[in-house]
Amino acid sequence: MPRAAQLVGRTAELAALDEALSELERGRPSAIELVGPAGIGKTRLLAELGARADARGHLVLSGSASELERDLPFWVFVDALDDYIAGIDPRRLERMDEAVRAELGQMFPALSAPQVSASQALHERYRTQRAVRVLLEQLAATQPLVLALDDFHWADSASVDLAVALLRRPPAAGVLLVLGARPRQLPERLAAALERAHRDGTLSRIELGPLNREEARELLGRRAEDPLAVELYDESGGNPFYLEQLARAPGRRGTASAEVTLGGVEVPPMVAAALTEELTLLSEPARRVLEGAAVAGDPFELELAAAAAAMPEPDALDALNELLRLDLVRSTDMPRRFRFRHPIVRRAVYDTTRAGWRLSAHERAAQVARLARRDRDRARPPRRALGSPGRCRGDRRPA
Repeated sequence: MPRAAQLVGRTAELAALDEALSELERGRPSAIELVGPAGIGKTRLLAELGARADARGHLVLSGSASELERDLPFWVFVDALDDYIAGIDPRRLERMDEAVRAELGQMFPALSAPQVSASQALHERYRTQRAVRVLLEQLAATQPLVLALDDFHWADSASVDLAVALLRRPPAAGVLLVLGARPRQLPERLAAALERAHRDGTLSRIELGPLNREEARELLGRRAEDPLAVELYDESGGNPFYLEQLARAPGRRGTASAEVTLGGVEVPPMVAAALTEELTLLSEPARRVLEGAAVAGDPFELELAAAAAAMPEPDALDALNELLRLDLVRSTDMPRRFRFRHPIVRRAVYDTTRAGWRLSAHERAAQVARLARRDRDRARPPRRALGSPGRCRGDRRPA
């Protein structure tokens, strides 16, 4: 796992990771949940963890889930372990009993065992879970093992089951399991298991938040009084990925790469591509409501978003629940008012809508807003002029 060029801030988080590595060296099994929204720096911190663990002489194996591999059983574990297994001395694996090796052969191409049917392994998944636990213990027998699994919110169901099993019955010793994920996009079953492990004290949770202004300035290599540093921080909200990509926009740091215009604001292609990956996960009704919300504003009211999307409000409410679950929009302190996770998300959605549809959506939203204002005006009691018949004779006029 290579280390990126620069890591800014994260002092408390790094201290927690160092403590976990020290616990690992004492032979204590442990697990860490590294959580935060998209672009906040989870992958970067996992790379730093890998570099520090490697410097201590630990074995570091890493894998990443993907929304494109969610139909491949155990993919994130295969991604992390298979290449390493293929290259180790076979005699190390011969210490495991034949049944365990057969189960692992159904999971890892490097240990393929055709004599056991895949359907049997899938229907008796607990055997595979036990076999992986034994494998991890075997790999950690000679040196502590750090197993880092990134983007686990996209993990396939078999990998989720395996992670839950490893949290419930962790390897005997010498294994640190680290899961990087977006907390609002976790499968419900995994989120419950993580919460239970956290309450039981077998899982540590590290939550990554945005950088502060000083950290953002340091990341950009700019002076504190630099107005561009202030502008970039306000646009990015302290999100490191957005901050770095926005800083590379033309006219800011002299780069000449083409940009994608989102809602009248130039946003780097890498940011647009990352957001597009999230939007492809949406159902068609949720995408329509999100587009309607982008027209309605930020923050937006559900009624206006539904009108802009030309969707009945009950259906829009169901779609809104999906958007909240995927953390594309969030609740506010006001009832029935919501906001986008980040202004850039709204820009991305707004600019990818068709121009003709967008024009009609604005007209529908404006019509609903006019009706709402008219209803409020009608419900408001009329103002009375001073000295009108409605005043009591004893009332005093204001000085």
